[in-house]
Amino acid sequence: MPCLPAWRRGRGAVVGLLCAGLLLATLAPAGTVRAQTLDDLDDAEQQVGQLEDELDAATDAYEASWAAVETALVELEELELQAEELEREAQVATEAVGVRARSAFMRGATDVFEVLLVADSPAEAMQRAGMVGMLQRREGARIQEALALRDSLEQTRTLLAEQREDLEQRRRQMREEAEALQVELTRAEDQADSIRSLVARQRRIDRGPQQGIYACIFDPGTFNFRDTWGHPRSGGRRHKGTDVFAPTNQPTFAFTSGVIERHSNSRLGGIGLYLRGDDGNLYYYAHLASIDANGAVGNRVEAGELVALNGYSGNADPWAPHVHFELHPGGGAPINPYPWLAAACF
Repeated sequence: MPCLPAWRRGRGAVVGLLCAGLLLATLAPAGTVRAQTLDDLDDAEQQVGQLEDELDAATDAYEASWAAVETALVELEELELQAEELEREAQVATEAVGVRARSAFMRGATDVFEVLLVADSPAEAMQRAGMVGMLQRREGARIQEALALRDSLEQTRTLLAEQREDLEQRRRQMREEAEALQVELTRAEDQADSIRSLVARQRRIDRGPQQGIYACIFDPGTFNFRDTWGHPRSGGRRHKGTDVFAPTNQPTFAFTSGVIERHSNSRLGGIGLYLRGDDGNLYYYAHLASIDANGAVGNRVEAGELVALNGYSGNADPWAPHVHFELHPGGGAPINPYPWLAAACF
C-alpha cells in the first residue's frame, strides 16, 4: 500500500502561513497606531523594519504552502497511476482464474480419474495426482491474489478520495488565509508609509523660544508666504499673523505636537482651528475649507499630522486660498509667527 504523502504527515508550510498571519494580526488595527515624532524616529524605523521583515516572512510562508500543494498534486498523480496498475493486475488475475474455473466446471471430477487411469503405474498415478493438487492450489492462490489486489485497489481509491477532499479543503483554507493575510500586509504597508511620510515632514528646531519638533503646515513645493506682520487690513486693522498660500483643499498639518483645543467659524476667519502645542503655545488656523477627523476637538496630534484642508472660508479671496496662521505664546497675545514658520518650512 502507498504511504501517506508528506503534506499529510507534516503541515509546516501551512502552519507557517497561519503563524505569519497571526503575527501580523497582533499589530494594532488601522487607525489606532499613533503617529511618531522625530524623538521616536528610531522606534519608527524599527517598526518599519519589522513590518518589512513580516512581509518577507509571510511571502516565504505563502510560497512554501503552494509548494506543499504542488507536491501533494504530484503524489496524487502517482497514486492514480498505482491504482490503474492494480486495476490491470486484478483484471488479469480474475480472467485467469475465471478460465480455470470454467474449465474445471466443464470437466468436473473426471480430471483426477483420467489422470489416474492413463498412468502406467501406481507411483506415476500418485505423482500425477500430486500435480493436479498443486495446480488446484495454484488456482486457489491466484484467486486469493485477485481478491487481495481488489482489496488493495479499493483501499487505494478510498485513500485517493480522502486525499483529494483533504487537498481541496486545504487549498480553500489557504486561499482564505492568503486573502486575510493580504489585507494585513496592505495595512502594514500603509502604516509604514504613513510613518515615513510623517517623520519626513518633521524638523527639530533649537532657536530661542522655539524648541522641539515642528512641521510646516503644508508639504514642500505647495505653498508660499512672506512676512506681512502688522500690514494694514480693512477697517483699520493690522495683520496679526502670516498668510500661507496653497491650493484649495491642500492637506494642512499640525505645526507641532499637541491637542486640538477648539474650533471656530466666523465672518472674518471662516472655519478655524486652535492647536494647543506641547510647547505651551496656542496656534490658530483660519480660512480652512474643512477640518479633518484627526482635527476633532480633544484629539492629540503629532507634528506633521493631517488636521484640516486649506480653503478660503470667511473673508478670504477665493482666488487666493490660504491659511491665516497665528501664534499666541502661552495662549496670550499674538506675536509674529513668520520666523517660526520659516524655521519649520524653509
